[in-house]
Amino acid sequence: MSRRKGERPIARLLDSFSHDHPVARCIREGDPWFYAWQRQRATPFERLARQTGIAAARLMTISGGDRVSRAEVDALARAWEISAGDLIASMPSRDLVQE
Repeated sequence: MSRRKGERPIARLLDSFSHDHPVARCIREGDPWFYAWQRQRATPFERLARQTGIAAARLMTISGGDRVSRAEVDALARAWEISAGDLIASMPSRDLVQE
């Protein structure tokens, strides 16, 4: 999306995760939480790595089910425009997040 010089940026609202959210539906149908968010937000590994500062190889291990640090959760939440709490709520277990 482009804007003209001097225009104010458009305010973006955080998405809210709930039982009827499209990501929740994908998770119920069998998609892992990471893959469901990645598909919903259409973010390839390379762009996600750029936006989050997390190496693409590390993103692949997270997508494979590895534990996630709180800093990584925060970075992913910013990239996907959702609160960190809602992102954690979409995970199968809160034990995946390492403080």
